[in-house]
Amino acid sequence: MKRQIQNSCRAILRPIARAARNALTPAKEPTVFDWNRIEQGVARDCSLLLPRNQPITKAICSGAYESETMRFVSKLVKTDSCCFDIGGHYGYYTMALSAIATEGSVHTFEPVHEHAMRIQKGVERSSFTRTRIHQTAVAKVCGEMKLRFAGEDSDDSMAYLDEYGGVDTEAAKANYQQFKESIVPTISIDQATELHGIPNFIKIDAEGAEGAILEGGVQTISSAKPRLLIEVHGIHEALHCSDVLNAMDYQAILLSKQKTTLPVLWVDRCDTEAVEAAKSILGTSPTTFFNR
Repeated sequence: MKRQIQNSCRAILRPIARAARNALTPAKEPTVFDWNRIEQGVARDCSLLLPRNQPITKAICSGAYESETMRFVSKLVKTDSCCFDIGGHYGYYTMALSAIATEGSVHTFEPVHEHAMRIQKGVERSSFTRTRIHQTAVAKVCGEMKLRFAGEDSDDSMAYLDEYGGVDTEAAKANYQQFKESIVPTISIDQATELHGIPNFIKIDAEGAEGAILEGGVQTISSAKPRLLIEVHGIHEALHCSDVLNAMDYQAILLSKQKTTLPVLWVDRCDTEAVEAAKSILGTSPTTFFNR
């Protein structure tokens, strides 16, 4: 009983404490976005609206951002590929995929309105006529869910579906306390396939919803065997992805050892081309993990 009373008191006081903290914290200036031209890398000469005076902007424009992973993308995506970019954020992967799949198509799914609009403007300015931006979240099921996202007073591109809880780190939780929320439409990979075509390559970066998203694409993945580039947010999400994909005879290849959130390439075990491409880039046999 005592513990129940304590928990009830905490639940009542928590929003009061948050409101007091917010009132005492000086308001940040809204992030300003400027047009930037990407000078190096796969997306060279593309234009994006990026946050002013931020390290990520410099990295994207110089070609340094995700450079190791982008070497794999260049090898694994074909000119006629159909690509799904799940979690568009600032639009760098959308630009890179569009620059490679010039005879295919790119479908970017970005539920945050401001991000989606900026990517759309970048696509138009870069003259990518085969790229479509969909202002929707990808989830296990079609419908609607609550999205929590960083507001305009933050240069953070993070957003997550409340049902899946986001990333379980102290830094993420601290940021999440300031997030706004809205109800957004959701679509599954299988439904997206019916609407937009069979994907050959899928990139997923969804702030901890990766496993659930894969569960909504079992029909597509098991039949089409697309190559999957998944940004894994922690061991729990890695195991979730493994449970789903191992059942469809996929194997995981670690692309980088330099990040807290790891980019992992998942390919069908019979996809020898992808394995050989990884071997040629890494200069050694690729490290596989979470495999049966």
